[in-house]
Amino acid sequence: MQENQQTDPQQEVPEKLSKTKIAILTVFSLVMLFLLAFSCYGCSYQPINPPQEEEAIDVVARLANTSWQLDETEGTPTLSELYDLVLSSISFSGRDAGLQQLDMDLTLRDEPSASGTLLFVPDEGFGFLFEGDLLPIQVVYDVSRDGNTETLTLVGEESNGRMYYLKI
Repeated sequence: MQENQQTDPQQEVPEKLSKTKIAILTVFSLVMLFLLAFSCYGCSYQPINPPQEEEAIDVVARLANTSWQLDETEGTPTLSELYDLVLSSISFSGRDAGLQQLDMDLTLRDEPSASGTLLFVPDEGFGFLFEGDLLPIQVVYDVSRDGNTETLTLVGEESNGRMYYLKI
């Protein structure tokens, strides 16, 4: 028995890739890999915009006489700028008339309580005064769109670490 083998005259013969085409495809692949790897960072990065003076007055009024608890749902965060202390809660005093600052009572884990000051610095935002030193930490107050959730975030300027606090 003999099999009929028919060859298609239009059968495609694999084409060899030239070095130029290989180089172009390699560069294209590397560019796509780079974009894929770093596009998430670009989307998630949101610079902190310092509040204007009127906004700062409003934030100070909202924070006066409130208490905040560290959000530890993803572990216990620390900031190297805060000497790696666990700041478990923050309580703000009443508003000091005319000044854009508030005294804070700080509850530290495994350490005695301490005090600090929330201080508004024009063109920089809210700073964190601790034991007489202005630490490289920005304090950011935020309210959810529906107004039901308020958060306070301490952001380390050098480490870019974040500690989130929820209103009690």
